[in-house]
Amino acid sequence: MSGRRVGAAFAASVALAAIGAATAAAVTPPPGTPDLAAMALAPGDLAPGAVAGQQGYVRPTAGFVAQYDGGFTTASTADGASYYSIGDYISVASDNATVERFFTAERAFFLSPQAHRLLDNVIIAAAGRKAHLSAREIRYRSGGTLDVGTSSFIESIGLRAGRVRVHEDVVLLAQDNVYVLLIMTADPGIGIPRADAGALATAIDNHVNSVLATGATGSTGTTGSSG
Repeated sequence: MSGRRVGAAFAASVALAAIGAATAAAVTPPPGTPDLAAMALAPGDLAPGAVAGQQGYVRPTAGFVAQYDGGFTTASTADGASYYSIGDYISVASDNATVERFFTAERAFFLSPQAHRLLDNVIIAAAGRKAHLSAREIRYRSGGTLDVGTSSFIESIGLRAGRVRVHEDVVLLAQDNVYVLLIMTADPGIGIPRADAGALATAIDNHVNSVLATGATGSTGTTGSSG
């Protein structure tokens, strides 16, 4: 299997396992919903040349009012690191307590051996038999917090399939009544600078705070629109 295909399988499988019940079907957010599209990463947060992927509002995870799935299929950061994909998933709840409970549960999930076994199985299945990937070639490393938002957490995942190495950072971020999942999958053979997760999480947090401060609502924003 080529490095690009391993990267694609890695990004898609981890995102699928992490997002859970969310569906890709486009929806229109309820009236009065904060402009989640304007909270997502924008091209200006990345190096020139970033290519936006399919973006829009989707049916939210249970307990949330609305969810926006954004991201880029190709991107680089200011320090020159190149990414196969960067996905950011923005959800809003009716109150802050719901987000904090969800954040706590998700952080515990990503730290658990059960979650690692689940992700192992999903990644191996997505990579396919030709990748010859096994669980012992997938590694997880908790990076603690990023000092961004109300609460934050980062976990780094790495895999090796033959000569191909792929690295991924998963960031959880809570800010008031907004929850963010950020998944950064580097191009095969490229490491992820620790500063990148903090920089992109901070960019999203700044967008979140700006939208919440202005009270902007609607289904369109700087990176996409609803279906």
